[in-house]
Amino acid sequence: MITNKEILTREEVMEVLKIGRSTFYKLLQTGELKGFKEGNRYKVPAESVEKYVEMRMKI
Repeated sequence: MITNKEILTREEVMEVLKIGRSTFYKLLQTGELKGFKEGNRYKVPAESVEKYVEMRMKI
């Protein structure tokens, strides 16, 4: 399971959410998923993934 302090890579987020690369970038662009770019790689706090899932479950 994911801990709240954990930072996930793009690949890990895609695996957890079962989404593709274009969907990953779309979620970042729209702000539905919070993350940051470090060098040429995106990093996403696990807490952001959890909040996204909770938000989607309310819809």
